[in-house]
Amino acid sequence: MFIQLAADGDLPNLSRYVLESGGVVPATTVFPSTTGVAYLPFLTGCYPGTCDVPGIRWLDRRTYRGRWWSERKHVRSYCGYQAGRINTDLRPGIESLFDRVDDVAVLASPFTRGLTKRANRVRVARAVLGSAAHYTGRYESLDRAVGRDLARIAPNGHQLVFAVFPAVDGVTHFHDPWHPAVMDTYRQFDRIVGNYAARGGFDGDHLALIVSDHGASSVERHTDLAVSMKAIGIPTLSHPIVWRRNPDAAVMVSGNGSAQVYLAPGNGRPTRASLSNIEDGSVPGIPTDLVTRIASMDGVAFVASSQGAGVTLVAEHGRASLTPDPADPGRITYEMQGSDVLDLGGDSSRGDREWLEFSLNRRYPDGPAQLLQLFRSERAGDLVVVAELGCDLRDGWELPEHRSGHGSLIAEHMRCLIAANRPLDGPLRTVDLFPLLLEHLGCGVPPGIDGI
Repeated sequence: MFIQLAADGDLPNLSRYVLESGGVVPATTVFPSTTGVAYLPFLTGCYPGTCDVPGIRWLDRRTYRGRWWSERKHVRSYCGYQAGRINTDLRPGIESLFDRVDDVAVLASPFTRGLTKRANRVRVARAVLGSAAHYTGRYESLDRAVGRDLARIAPNGHQLVFAVFPAVDGVTHFHDPWHPAVMDTYRQFDRIVGNYAARGGFDGDHLALIVSDHGASSVERHTDLAVSMKAIGIPTLSHPIVWRRNPDAAVMVSGNGSAQVYLAPGNGRPTRASLSNIEDGSVPGIPTDLVTRIASMDGVAFVASSQGAGVTLVAEHGRASLTPDPADPGRITYEMQGSDVLDLGGDSSRGDREWLEFSLNRRYPDGPAQLLQLFRSERAGDLVVVAELGCDLRDGWELPEHRSGHGSLIAEHMRCLIAANRPLDGPLRTVDLFPLLLEHLGCGVPPGIDGI
Protein backbone atom coordinates (compact mmCIF):
# COMPACT_ATOMS: atom_id res chain seq x y z
CA MET A 1 0.00 0.00 0.00
CA PHE A 2 2.89 2.35 0.82
CA ILE A 3 4.42 1.70 -2.60
CA GLN A 4 1.09 2.30 -4.35
CA LEU A 5 0.42 5.57 -2.53
CA ALA A 6 3.95 6.79 -3.24
CA ALA A 7 3.57 5.91 -6.93
CA ASP A 8 0.29 7.87 -7.02
CA GLY A 9 1.99 10.97 -5.59
CA ASP A 10 0.18 10.76 -2.24
CA LEU A 11 3.40 10.65 -0.18
CA PRO A 12 5.39 13.64 -1.49
CA ASN A 13 7.51 14.19 1.63
CA LEU A 14 8.45 10.53 2.05
CA SER A 15 9.29 10.41 -1.65
CA ARG A 16 11.49 13.50 -1.42
CA TYR A 17 13.33 12.78 1.81
CA VAL A 18 13.50 8.98 1.76
CA LEU A 19 12.65 7.28 -1.52
CA GLU A 20 14.48 9.53 -4.00
CA SER A 21 17.88 8.82 -2.43
CA GLY A 22 17.09 5.28 -1.29
CA GLY A 23 14.00 3.16 -1.77
CA VAL A 24 11.97 0.21 -0.52
CA VAL A 25 13.70 -3.12 0.02
CA PRO A 26 11.93 -6.54 0.14
CA ALA A 27 11.61 -7.52 3.80
CA THR A 28 10.02 -9.88 6.29
CA THR A 29 9.09 -9.46 9.90
CA VAL A 30 9.15 -12.18 12.58
CA PHE A 31 6.65 -14.77 13.74
CA PRO A 32 4.32 -14.09 15.46
CA SER A 33 3.77 -11.02 13.31
CA THR A 34 2.22 -8.86 16.00
CA THR A 35 2.84 -5.50 17.64
CA GLY A 36 5.16 -5.46 20.64
CA VAL A 37 6.75 -8.81 19.91
CA ALA A 38 7.66 -7.60 16.42
CA TYR A 39 9.29 -4.42 17.83
CA LEU A 40 11.96 -6.53 19.50
CA PRO A 41 13.88 -7.25 16.25
CA PHE A 42 14.33 -3.51 15.58
CA LEU A 43 15.42 -2.84 19.13
CA THR A 44 17.48 -5.94 20.02
CA GLY A 45 18.46 -7.63 16.74
CA CYS A 46 16.94 -10.83 18.13
CA TYR A 47 13.98 -13.01 17.25
CA PRO A 48 11.07 -13.40 19.71
CA GLY A 49 12.28 -16.96 20.40
CA THR A 50 15.75 -15.70 21.26
CA CYS A 51 14.23 -13.01 23.50
CA ASP A 52 11.98 -15.67 25.13
CA VAL A 53 8.89 -13.58 24.35
CA PRO A 54 6.81 -15.92 22.16
CA GLY A 55 3.72 -13.74 21.72
CA ILE A 56 1.66 -10.89 23.12
CA ARG A 57 -0.01 -13.53 25.28
CA TRP A 58 1.77 -16.54 26.78
CA LEU A 59 1.87 -18.78 29.83
CA ASP A 60 4.98 -19.76 31.77
CA ARG A 61 4.57 -23.51 32.13
CA ARG A 62 7.53 -23.72 34.52
CA THR A 63 5.98 -21.47 37.17
CA TYR A 64 2.21 -21.60 36.61
CA ARG A 65 0.46 -23.82 39.17
CA GLY A 66 -3.19 -22.96 38.58
CA ARG A 67 -3.94 -20.86 41.66
CA TRP A 68 -6.44 -18.07 41.05
CA TRP A 69 -5.07 -14.66 42.05
CA SER A 70 -1.41 -15.32 42.82
CA GLU A 71 -0.78 -17.09 39.50
CA ARG A 72 -1.93 -14.26 37.21
CA LYS A 73 1.61 -12.97 36.96
CA HIS A 74 2.56 -16.20 35.17
CA VAL A 75 -0.12 -15.73 32.49
CA ARG A 76 1.00 -12.82 30.35
CA SER A 77 -0.86 -10.34 28.15
CA TYR A 78 0.76 -7.19 26.80
CA CYS A 79 -2.71 -5.93 25.82
CA GLY A 80 -3.54 -4.52 29.25
CA TYR A 81 -2.05 -3.69 32.62
CA GLN A 82 0.87 -6.07 32.01
CA ALA A 83 2.01 -4.18 28.88
CA GLY A 84 5.10 -2.81 30.60
CA ARG A 85 6.28 -6.30 31.50
CA ILE A 86 7.70 -6.65 27.98
CA ASN A 87 10.59 -4.56 29.31
CA THR A 88 11.51 -7.15 31.93
CA ASP A 89 10.46 -10.40 30.23
CA LEU A 90 13.40 -10.55 27.83
CA ARG A 91 15.97 -13.26 28.33
CA PRO A 92 18.79 -11.93 30.59
CA GLY A 93 21.79 -10.47 28.80
CA ILE A 94 19.96 -9.16 25.73
CA GLU A 95 20.87 -5.55 25.01
CA SER A 96 18.69 -2.99 23.27
CA LEU A 97 19.45 0.03 21.11
CA PHE A 98 18.82 2.15 24.17
CA ASP A 99 21.59 0.35 26.06
CA ARG A 100 24.07 0.94 23.24
CA VAL A 101 23.29 4.52 22.16
CA ASP A 102 23.73 7.39 24.60
CA ASP A 103 21.75 10.27 23.07
CA VAL A 104 18.27 8.97 22.27
CA ALA A 105 14.73 10.31 21.99
CA VAL A 106 11.99 7.68 21.98
CA LEU A 107 8.40 8.63 21.16
CA ALA A 108 5.37 6.47 22.08
CA SER A 109 7.23 3.17 22.28
CA PRO A 110 5.85 0.24 24.29
CA PHE A 111 9.45 -0.89 24.88
CA THR A 112 11.26 1.59 27.11
CA ARG A 113 13.83 -0.42 29.06
CA GLY A 114 16.99 1.55 29.71
CA LEU A 115 15.47 4.95 28.97
CA THR A 116 15.61 7.98 31.23
CA LYS A 117 12.33 9.80 31.88
CA ARG A 118 13.49 12.64 29.62
CA ALA A 119 14.31 10.28 26.73
CA ASN A 120 10.97 8.44 27.04
CA ARG A 121 8.61 10.92 25.38
CA VAL A 122 4.86 11.08 24.60
CA ARG A 123 4.16 8.76 27.54
CA VAL A 124 0.94 10.37 28.75
CA ALA A 125 -0.56 10.85 25.29
CA ARG A 126 0.25 7.25 24.42
CA ALA A 127 -1.47 5.99 27.58
CA VAL A 128 -4.57 8.20 27.30
CA LEU A 129 -5.09 8.52 23.55
CA GLY A 130 -3.93 4.96 22.83
CA SER A 131 -6.35 3.45 25.35
CA ALA A 132 -9.27 5.45 23.96
CA ALA A 133 -8.32 4.67 20.35
CA HIS A 134 -8.34 0.92 21.05
CA TYR A 135 -12.13 1.13 21.43
CA THR A 136 -12.96 4.07 19.14
CA GLY A 137 -10.50 3.55 16.29
CA ARG A 138 -9.41 7.20 16.45
CA TYR A 139 -5.68 6.65 16.38
CA GLU A 140 -5.04 9.73 14.25
CA SER A 141 -4.94 11.99 17.33
CA LEU A 142 -2.15 9.88 18.84
CA ASP A 143 -0.14 10.07 15.62
CA ARG A 144 -0.58 13.85 15.62
CA ALA A 145 0.70 14.03 19.20
CA VAL A 146 3.77 12.00 18.23
CA GLY A 147 4.23 14.19 15.16
CA ARG A 148 4.15 17.41 17.18
CA ASP A 149 6.82 16.13 19.53
CA LEU A 150 8.89 14.81 16.63
CA ALA A 151 8.92 18.29 15.04
CA ARG A 152 9.75 19.81 18.43
CA ILE A 153 12.91 17.72 18.87
CA ALA A 154 14.04 17.86 15.22
CA PRO A 155 16.51 20.75 15.77
CA ASN A 156 18.14 18.95 18.74
CA GLY A 157 20.13 16.58 16.54
CA HIS A 158 19.72 13.51 18.74
CA GLN A 159 21.97 10.59 17.84
CA LEU A 160 18.96 8.25 17.63
CA VAL A 161 15.25 9.01 17.32
CA PHE A 162 12.80 6.11 17.52
CA ALA A 163 9.21 7.24 16.90
CA VAL A 164 6.13 5.00 16.81
CA PHE A 165 3.05 5.90 14.76
CA PRO A 166 0.25 3.42 15.61
CA ALA A 167 -2.54 4.79 13.39
CA VAL A 168 -1.99 2.69 10.25
CA ASP A 169 -2.16 -0.52 12.28
CA GLY A 170 -4.91 0.61 14.65
CA VAL A 171 -7.27 2.03 12.02
CA THR A 172 -6.72 -1.02 9.78
CA HIS A 173 -8.11 -3.28 12.54
CA PHE A 174 -11.43 -1.41 12.25
CA HIS A 175 -11.54 -1.52 8.45
CA ASP A 176 -10.22 -3.18 5.32
CA PRO A 177 -6.49 -2.47 4.80
CA TRP A 178 -7.35 -0.40 1.69
CA HIS A 179 -10.13 1.59 3.37
CA PRO A 180 -9.99 5.38 2.74
CA ALA A 181 -9.57 6.01 6.47
CA VAL A 182 -6.41 3.89 6.42
CA MET A 183 -5.07 5.75 3.39
CA ASP A 184 -5.62 9.01 5.25
CA THR A 185 -3.36 7.81 8.09
CA TYR A 186 -0.53 7.35 5.56
CA ARG A 187 -1.11 10.86 4.17
CA GLN A 188 -1.14 12.33 7.67
CA PHE A 189 2.12 10.56 8.44
CA ASP A 190 3.62 11.98 5.25
CA ARG A 191 2.75 15.51 6.43
CA ILE A 192 4.36 14.75 9.79
CA VAL A 193 7.56 13.70 8.00
CA GLY A 194 7.44 16.96 6.05
CA ASN A 195 7.24 19.00 9.27
CA TYR A 196 10.15 17.04 10.74
CA ALA A 197 12.25 17.69 7.64
CA ALA A 198 11.37 21.39 7.61
CA ARG A 199 12.78 21.74 11.12
CA GLY A 200 16.05 20.06 10.22
CA GLY A 201 15.28 16.47 11.13
CA PHE A 202 17.03 15.07 8.05
CA ASP A 203 20.00 17.41 8.08
CA GLY A 204 23.52 15.98 8.23
CA ASP A 205 24.68 12.37 7.99
CA HIS A 206 21.21 11.05 8.70
CA LEU A 207 20.06 7.47 8.14
CA ALA A 208 16.27 7.42 7.97
CA LEU A 209 14.27 4.20 8.10
CA ILE A 210 10.50 3.98 7.66
CA VAL A 211 9.43 0.52 8.82
CA SER A 212 6.37 -1.54 9.71
CA ASP A 213 6.44 -4.30 12.27
CA HIS A 214 4.05 -6.53 10.28
CA GLY A 215 1.52 -6.58 7.45
CA ALA A 216 -2.26 -7.05 7.62
CA SER A 217 -5.17 -8.66 5.84
CA SER A 218 -8.96 -8.57 5.97
CA VAL A 219 -10.67 -10.93 8.41
CA GLU A 220 -13.70 -12.61 6.87
CA ARG A 221 -14.45 -15.09 9.67
CA HIS A 222 -13.41 -15.90 13.21
CA THR A 223 -12.53 -19.34 14.57
CA ASP A 224 -12.32 -18.98 18.33
CA LEU A 225 -9.73 -21.60 19.13
CA ALA A 226 -10.43 -21.64 22.87
CA VAL A 227 -14.18 -22.07 22.32
CA SER A 228 -13.55 -24.79 19.73
CA MET A 229 -11.36 -26.74 22.16
CA LYS A 230 -13.98 -26.49 24.87
CA ALA A 231 -16.54 -27.78 22.37
CA ILE A 232 -14.54 -31.00 21.91
CA GLY A 233 -14.48 -31.55 25.67
CA ILE A 234 -11.17 -29.94 26.73
CA PRO A 235 -11.46 -27.51 29.69
CA THR A 236 -9.51 -24.49 28.37
CA LEU A 237 -8.06 -21.38 29.97
CA SER A 238 -7.96 -18.21 27.84
CA HIS A 239 -7.98 -14.42 28.09
CA PRO A 240 -9.53 -12.29 29.43
CA ILE A 241 -10.70 -14.66 32.21
CA VAL A 242 -7.31 -16.06 33.12
CA TRP A 243 -8.40 -18.64 35.63
CA ARG A 244 -10.51 -21.78 35.63
CA ARG A 245 -10.38 -24.85 37.82
CA ASN A 246 -8.14 -27.65 36.51
CA PRO A 247 -7.84 -26.69 32.83
CA ASP A 248 -6.40 -29.29 30.46
CA ALA A 249 -5.23 -26.61 28.03
CA ALA A 250 -4.54 -22.89 27.78
CA VAL A 251 -4.91 -20.87 24.56
CA MET A 252 -2.94 -17.63 24.19
CA VAL A 253 -3.77 -15.73 20.97
CA SER A 254 -1.53 -13.16 19.27
CA GLY A 255 -2.55 -10.74 16.65
CA ASN A 256 -5.06 -12.59 16.30
CA GLY A 257 -3.67 -14.79 13.53
CA SER A 258 -1.75 -17.29 15.66
CA ALA A 259 -1.93 -18.89 19.08
CA GLN A 260 0.25 -20.65 21.61
CA VAL A 261 -1.48 -23.73 23.10
CA TYR A 262 -0.24 -25.07 26.44
CA LEU A 263 -1.29 -28.60 27.40
CA ALA A 264 -1.87 -29.69 31.00
CA PRO A 265 -1.00 -26.24 32.40
CA GLY A 266 -0.49 -26.06 36.12
CA ASN A 267 1.60 -29.22 36.52
CA GLY A 268 4.90 -27.32 36.44
CA ARG A 269 6.44 -29.18 33.51
CA PRO A 270 9.92 -27.74 32.86
CA THR A 271 9.77 -28.56 29.13
CA ARG A 272 7.10 -28.65 26.45
CA ALA A 273 5.47 -31.86 25.29
CA SER A 274 6.69 -33.09 21.90
CA LEU A 275 4.31 -34.17 19.15
CA SER A 276 5.09 -37.82 19.86
CA ASN A 277 4.33 -37.26 23.59
CA ILE A 278 0.93 -35.87 22.66
CA GLU A 279 0.05 -38.57 20.17
CA ASP A 280 1.11 -41.50 22.35
CA GLY A 281 -1.16 -40.33 25.18
CA SER A 282 1.59 -39.16 27.54
CA VAL A 283 -0.07 -35.78 28.28
CA PRO A 284 -2.82 -36.12 30.92
CA GLY A 285 -6.28 -35.04 29.80
CA ILE A 286 -5.29 -34.59 26.16
CA PRO A 287 -6.77 -36.88 23.47
CA THR A 288 -4.17 -38.45 21.19
CA ASP A 289 -5.82 -36.97 18.09
CA LEU A 290 -5.95 -33.38 19.38
CA VAL A 291 -3.37 -32.01 16.93
CA THR A 292 -5.10 -33.44 13.88
CA ARG A 293 -8.46 -32.19 15.16
CA ILE A 294 -7.14 -28.64 15.55
CA ALA A 295 -5.50 -28.81 12.11
CA SER A 296 -8.85 -29.69 10.56
CA MET A 297 -10.72 -26.76 12.18
CA ASP A 298 -12.08 -24.09 9.86
CA GLY A 299 -9.58 -21.28 9.38
CA VAL A 300 -6.54 -23.16 10.68
CA ALA A 301 -3.68 -23.42 8.17
CA PHE A 302 -1.54 -25.80 10.22
CA VAL A 303 -0.29 -26.68 13.69
CA ALA A 304 3.41 -26.70 14.63
CA SER A 305 4.89 -28.83 17.40
CA SER A 306 8.46 -29.54 18.44
CA GLN A 307 9.97 -32.94 17.75
CA GLY A 308 13.53 -33.40 18.91
CA ALA A 309 15.62 -30.49 17.64
CA GLY A 310 13.15 -29.83 14.84
CA VAL A 311 9.53 -28.88 14.29
CA THR A 312 6.73 -30.97 12.77
CA LEU A 313 3.92 -29.23 10.90
CA VAL A 314 0.49 -30.85 10.84
CA ALA A 315 -2.09 -29.72 8.28
CA GLU A 316 -5.48 -31.18 7.45
CA HIS A 317 -4.10 -33.20 4.51
CA GLY A 318 -0.65 -34.21 5.70
CA ARG A 319 2.55 -33.26 7.49
CA ALA A 320 6.02 -31.85 6.95
CA SER A 321 9.09 -31.35 9.10
CA LEU A 322 11.86 -28.78 9.62
CA THR A 323 15.20 -29.98 10.96
CA PRO A 324 18.32 -27.90 11.64
CA ASP A 325 21.62 -29.47 10.58
CA PRO A 326 23.51 -30.37 13.80
CA ALA A 327 26.83 -29.70 12.05
CA ASP A 328 25.61 -26.42 10.56
CA PRO A 329 22.68 -24.92 12.57
CA GLY A 330 22.14 -22.31 9.85
CA ARG A 331 21.14 -25.05 7.43
CA ILE A 332 17.55 -26.27 7.54
CA THR A 333 16.07 -29.39 5.93
CA TYR A 334 12.42 -29.43 4.89
CA GLU A 335 10.78 -32.79 4.30
CA MET A 336 7.22 -33.47 3.27
CA GLN A 337 5.31 -36.26 4.99
CA GLY A 338 2.28 -36.38 2.75
CA SER A 339 1.82 -32.63 2.28
CA ASP A 340 3.82 -29.57 1.24
CA VAL A 341 2.56 -27.66 4.28
CA LEU A 342 4.79 -24.60 3.76
CA ASP A 343 4.29 -24.45 -0.02
CA LEU A 344 8.03 -24.83 -0.66
CA GLY A 345 7.76 -27.05 -3.71
CA GLY A 346 9.17 -30.27 -2.24
CA ASP A 347 11.91 -31.61 -0.02
CA SER A 348 14.96 -29.40 0.19
CA SER A 349 17.94 -28.42 2.35
CA ARG A 350 19.12 -24.79 2.30
CA GLY A 351 21.05 -22.30 4.33
CA ASP A 352 19.23 -19.76 6.49
CA ARG A 353 19.50 -16.83 4.05
CA GLU A 354 18.86 -19.10 1.09
CA TRP A 355 15.51 -20.04 2.60
CA LEU A 356 14.67 -16.35 3.05
CA GLU A 357 15.29 -15.58 -0.63
CA PHE A 358 13.64 -18.77 -1.88
CA SER A 359 10.44 -18.37 0.19
CA LEU A 360 10.08 -14.57 0.04
CA ASN A 361 7.31 -14.59 -2.59
CA ARG A 362 5.65 -17.83 -1.48
CA ARG A 363 2.74 -18.41 0.88
CA TYR A 364 4.82 -18.41 4.06
CA PRO A 365 7.83 -16.06 3.62
CA ASP A 366 10.83 -17.08 5.73
CA GLY A 367 8.68 -19.84 7.26
CA PRO A 368 11.48 -22.35 7.98
CA ALA A 369 13.63 -19.93 10.00
CA GLN A 370 10.68 -18.30 11.74
CA LEU A 371 9.10 -21.51 12.98
CA LEU A 372 12.40 -22.81 14.32
CA GLN A 373 13.29 -19.53 16.05
CA LEU A 374 9.96 -19.41 17.89
CA PHE A 375 10.51 -22.81 19.48
CA ARG A 376 13.79 -21.57 20.94
CA SER A 377 11.64 -19.85 23.54
CA GLU A 378 11.10 -21.94 26.65
CA ARG A 379 7.80 -20.08 27.03
CA ALA A 380 6.49 -21.13 23.60
CA GLY A 381 3.44 -23.37 23.61
CA ASP A 382 3.37 -27.13 23.21
CA LEU A 383 1.50 -26.30 20.01
CA VAL A 384 1.58 -23.21 17.80
CA VAL A 385 -1.54 -22.73 15.69
CA VAL A 386 -1.32 -20.68 12.47
CA ALA A 387 -4.44 -19.15 10.93
CA GLU A 388 -5.02 -19.13 7.20
CA LEU A 389 -5.72 -16.04 5.10
CA GLY A 390 -9.08 -14.45 5.89
CA CYS A 391 -9.44 -15.95 9.37
CA ASP A 392 -8.33 -15.19 12.90
CA LEU A 393 -8.45 -17.28 16.08
CA ARG A 394 -10.49 -15.13 18.46
CA ASP A 395 -14.17 -14.22 18.50
CA GLY A 396 -16.15 -13.98 21.74
CA TRP A 397 -13.82 -11.59 23.58
CA GLU A 398 -12.41 -9.81 20.54
CA LEU A 399 -13.44 -6.33 21.63
CA PRO A 400 -13.68 -4.48 19.36
CA GLU A 401 -14.05 -6.98 16.53
CA HIS A 402 -11.06 -7.11 14.20
CA ARG A 403 -12.11 -6.57 10.59
CA SER A 404 -8.46 -6.84 9.64
CA GLY A 405 -5.68 -8.54 11.54
CA HIS A 406 -2.21 -10.05 11.58
CA GLY A 407 -0.09 -12.42 13.66
CA SER A 408 0.01 -15.34 11.24
CA LEU A 409 2.86 -16.71 9.10
CA ILE A 410 1.09 -15.93 5.83
CA ALA A 411 2.68 -13.56 3.31
CA GLU A 412 0.13 -10.80 3.91
CA HIS A 413 1.30 -10.60 7.54
CA MET A 414 4.99 -11.47 7.19
CA ARG A 415 5.90 -9.12 4.33
CA CYS A 416 6.58 -5.71 5.83
CA LEU A 417 7.87 -2.28 4.91
CA ILE A 418 11.49 -1.22 5.09
CA ALA A 419 12.13 2.06 3.28
CA ALA A 420 15.43 3.92 3.69
CA ASN A 421 17.01 7.13 2.45
CA ARG A 422 20.00 5.08 1.26
CA PRO A 423 20.06 2.04 -1.02
CA LEU A 424 19.97 -1.25 0.90
CA ASP A 425 20.61 -4.75 -0.38
CA GLY A 426 17.73 -7.15 0.16
CA PRO A 427 15.89 -9.12 1.04
CA LEU A 428 16.14 -8.15 4.69
CA ARG A 429 14.65 -9.31 7.95
CA THR A 430 13.64 -6.74 10.53
CA VAL A 431 16.31 -8.18 12.87
CA ASP A 432 18.92 -6.88 10.41
CA LEU A 433 18.08 -3.24 11.14
CA PHE A 434 19.56 -3.36 14.66
CA PRO A 435 23.14 -4.07 13.49
CA LEU A 436 22.64 -1.69 10.54
CA LEU A 437 21.80 1.17 12.92
CA LEU A 438 24.61 0.40 15.33
CA GLU A 439 27.17 0.19 12.54
CA HIS A 440 25.99 3.53 11.13
CA LEU A 441 26.28 5.12 14.59
CA GLY A 442 29.64 3.47 15.32
CA CYS A 443 28.32 2.02 18.56
CA GLY A 444 29.47 -1.59 18.14
CA VAL A 445 27.29 -4.63 17.50
CA PRO A 446 26.87 -7.09 20.39
CA PRO A 447 27.68 -10.77 19.72
CA GLY A 448 25.06 -13.50 19.55
CA ILE A 449 22.26 -11.58 17.85
CA ASP A 450 20.14 -12.96 15.01
CA GLY A 451 20.44 -9.99 12.65
CA ILE A 452 23.32 -9.44 10.22
